[in-house]
Amino acid sequence: MTYVETFEIKASAPSVFDALVDPDIARRWLAEQVRIEPIQGGTFRFWGRDVIWCASEGETEGEILELDRPHRLVVSWRWKGHATRISFRIEGDSSKSRLSIEHHFESFDPSADGPGPDMASCHWRIAIGNLASLLSTGKASLRPDYTLPSREGLQRVELEIEIEATPERVFRALIDPAQVQIWMQAETPEIDEGAKRYSYGWHRGEPAIEVGPVRILELVPNRLLVHDWRWTGEPDGQVRWELAATEHGTKLRLIHSESRDYTHTLGWSDALIRIAQLATSN
Repeated sequence: MTYVETFEIKASAPSVFDALVDPDIARRWLAEQVRIEPIQGGTFRFWGRDVIWCASEGETEGEILELDRPHRLVVSWRWKGHATRISFRIEGDSSKSRLSIEHHFESFDPSADGPGPDMASCHWRIAIGNLASLLSTGKASLRPDYTLPSREGLQRVELEIEIEATPERVFRALIDPAQVQIWMQAETPEIDEGAKRYSYGWHRGEPAIEVGPVRILELVPNRLLVHDWRWTGEPDGQVRWELAATEHGTKLRLIHSESRDYTHTLGWSDALIRIAQLATSN
């Protein structure tokens, strides 16, 4: 099974390639901890609190299988016991690049609890969002901490991202069904402010029950959206979206209460990156 995606980055191919293999740069977008020897056969490991299922170096391993500067890099990476291979291909000119990623899983059980192509898609959209932000602004946009709930006994997700768009534009992305369908990849979103209805159209189980958000609990245009959250095997919770104007745009803060599954942090981080990209695309 393989995850494949291509990203547009406003930086030259050599700059993008250097960010993949330079340990000092990689620590600023890829992972809290990295060990990279930029030669064929060299070590390629990344781990830490911002890499789900890889909090310590002992939980992963990897090496550089192919290196063709500045166009191609292939590495092996063990992710929660799964043998995987990641191929990066870079094309571009002096001002922009296309970075293609293929993350192949040597073995994959869709029913297993752990990484697979779907989780890889979230991981790499977050990571490449950080890479693009670093190369254009000098700082990463969002570094989730997957160890926070277990370390501090929390049962919530707390994330924050700065978006170069007005609060009005960001809020519109939260309540316009067509835009929600893009950033959440929702099936059939249904949003009705008057009826206090907020749904991604998700149904699970047999008989099928509605999961995810269902109802708006609070709404202040351009400032606040709070909706409930229902998930199988979890107590009912709520998701709070707070928007605050900043000098350069909007600070968007998300708090998901009663979240006992830390993969929610992965999913919400991916969603925030997508919202930022959507809000700044037009």
